[in-house]
Amino acid sequence: MIRIELPWLVFISLLVLLAGIFMVWISVEVGRRLRRRQALRYRIRCAVCSMEYEDRSRAVLPSCPRCGSLNEREYPPLF
Repeated sequence: MIRIELPWLVFISLLVLLAGIFMVWISVEVGRRLRRRQALRYRIRCAVCSMEYEDRSRAVLPSCPRCGSLNEREYPPLF
């Protein structure tokens, strides 16, 4: 049997609890950022008229529905 004093037992218990909460927080934050990135994946902003539109085609240079100019796809950063 391992002997441990009460203050150390409380400290270790709190440390394990806080580590668990931190891990849950990190996993929720990473999931939220990945969902946001997926939502912005097909969104394009026109460089000429500043209209934001969604284009799910595989075109390298999709055209703006308002002004017809060609726009490059910009991917949002991971973090």
